[in-house]
Amino acid sequence: MGNIFRQPKGENIIFKDESALMPDFLPDELPGREREIRELSYCLSPAAEKRQPEHALLIGPPGTGKTSASRFVLKQLSEYSQRPLTIYINCWESQSRFAILSFLVAALGEVMPRRGIAADELLSRFVEIAKKDGKTPIVVLDEVDRLETQQDGVQVLYDLCRANEMHSLKSGVIAITNDTEFHTRLDSRVRSSFIQHTLKFNPYAVPQLKEILSRRAKLAFFDGALDAEVVPLCAAIAHKRGGDARVALSLLLSAGKAAERENAAKVLVQHVRQTEEQALEQSTVKAERKLLDLDEVDSEIVAAVKKAGKKGIESGKIYDLLSKISGERNIRKRIDLLEKTGILATEEIHLGTGRSRLIRIKE
Repeated sequence: MGNIFRQPKGENIIFKDESALMPDFLPDELPGREREIRELSYCLSPAAEKRQPEHALLIGPPGTGKTSASRFVLKQLSEYSQRPLTIYINCWESQSRFAILSFLVAALGEVMPRRGIAADELLSRFVEIAKKDGKTPIVVLDEVDRLETQQDGVQVLYDLCRANEMHSLKSGVIAITNDTEFHTRLDSRVRSSFIQHTLKFNPYAVPQLKEILSRRAKLAFFDGALDAEVVPLCAAIAHKRGGDARVALSLLLSAGKAAERENAAKVLVQHVRQTEEQALEQSTVKAERKLLDLDEVDSEIVAAVKKAGKKGIESGKIYDLLSKISGERNIRKRIDLLEKTGILATEEIHLGTGRSRLIRIKE
């Protein structure tokens, strides 16, 4: 038989550069987000002029371009001026004040011991280094609502938003969340930092999705490799799934892979249909991966809901089961966050003793 990788293969006539369809690909233009980009660039432009940038809160459902818009603006800002220092933090991975401040200090090139140091000392060191280097830190806190799961998590927002006022350090914060109510729960001193620049990212409409896909397709596929109906179909399916551009791109990539496996002359509608279910499952991988990052309380909540199966479990039973490791108020907040991040689904039910919630794993 010989080495399977040495077997003759058909010539690739489908993909020119499939990386253009990947979630982390940053295009030269972001169709449908021109207004948000202008607003965000206005907030951050002072950083290039040794002035205090404005903070911004980006709110909207998954796949609406929040992270891409921030990366786009920051890339151009960094190309324009060397003074801003952009630091991206995913709050699923760094959820506490200590973890985020440690990340910031490391981003400035200094490794601090992980034990025996207080968060306040980390903050002081971060301020000291940034001032010495003459940098204006722009900190992106993606999925910032995860900070609510830690007792002191949200305090870091106060540290960063008030750094100029408290420590004379000019810095900017871009906070990103899917939770449309997140800002209403913030301390008034922090909420006031975002009140003028809270940008709402609405789901993409079909024409916007078609334009996004068409532009990416020109980079990803060879000329003539796509049937004319493929992009409109992917856009329509993604629109039904909440206007999520990542779903649209996943569909198009999967259809291209299916056509490539068949050595087809081009990507057809049938390839989209063949891979539709698989591609839509892949679009939820992010939420599934988050299950691996849950802390003890979140993990116990998810485990209890999974054990209940498709019938679900009443919220009161979860409070009883987990009363030894956490209080009811904290568990209720955790359930809300797990629902916001797409892991749990809840519905209100009426019991003889009053109202409750039925909780299931989101399908």
